[in-house]
Amino acid sequence: MNSEQDHLDLHVRTTHTQTRRSRMETYCDILRIIASGAERPTHIMYKANLSWAVMQLDIKSLEAMGLIVMKLNEGKRLYHLSSKGFQVLQDFLVIEEDLKLRA
Repeated sequence: MNSEQDHLDLHVRTTHTQTRRSRMETYCDILRIIASGAERPTHIMYKANLSWAVMQLDIKSLEAMGLIVMKLNEGKRLYHLSSKGFQVLQDFLVIEEDLKLRA
């Protein structure tokens, strides 16, 4: 077997066996979802495929890092990317593309 075939076999095995996202992947998914227009916590939760409790912890972490900001609108919490969050997302998308992590 040549090295290219070995690489493809390894990719297939790891793709099928990987079931959990890393924290970084989850954070970047949330940033990507907010950037795409989802502002409300329930919309973010469903689109990110997270439980309510996990989503709340991740949102608090992203807020503490200064990557997202929460604004109240008529008593409802809405989330937006900060300029730092936008830059982190852009950097991640460039790296993701360079490494060809998404199909």
